[in-house]
Amino acid sequence: MQIFDQDGKFLAEWKQFGRPSGVYIDRNDILYVADHQSDAKNNPGVRPGIRIGSVKDGKVTVFIPALGPVEKPTSTTEGIVVDAAGNLYAGETGTRNLRKYVRK
Repeated sequence: MQIFDQDGKFLAEWKQFGRPSGVYIDRNDILYVADHQSDAKNNPGVRPGIRIGSVKDGKVTVFIPALGPVEKPTSTTEGIVVDAAGNLYAGETGTRNLRKYVRK
C-alpha cells in the first residue's frame, strides 16, 4: 500500500497490509484491507486474510486469516465493507460467498 499526499507526492509504503485486493476506510480512520494474493510465490512469509489497522500510523491491530489450509486457502476476499455497527462484510470470489464478521 503506497501513501501519497494530495499533490501526488510519495510519502510512504506500508507492506504490513500484504497485497491489497480490497480496501475500506471507516469514519474513524480505521483501515480494512483484504489480501487474497499473498502466498509463498507472490509475497513470501505473508499470510492472506483481512488486516485491520490505523490510517494514521499504519499499525495493524487485527488479523483475520483466510479460511482453509495456510498453503492453499479456500477464501479469496476481494471486496470489503463495514457497516455502522462495525460488522465487516467480505465478498469472496473463490467460494462466491458474502461472509459477515460480527464485531465483538
